[in-house]
Amino acid sequence: MRTVLGTANQSKLNGKWAITLETYSVECGHEYLYSRTVSASVFITEEEAYAGGKRALEILETTGMFPNMCETF
Repeated sequence: MRTVLGTANQSKLNGKWAITLETYSVECGHEYLYSRTVSASVFITEEEAYAGGKRALEILETTGMFPNMCETF
């Protein structure tokens, strides 16, 4: 399995940004989307959302767990 940075999306409710992380798995030689994790809309800018997503990937690789995706990480 591999997890990659997805897209950032702006909330229409609070104007803040969320980041998506997508996990892919390979079965019988075919890759498919295994899960999609979306943070809460906690980032002020799109750039901050992508930077937070990169930090989340580092945390996932180090600990095997996502950070708390309901607060700025």
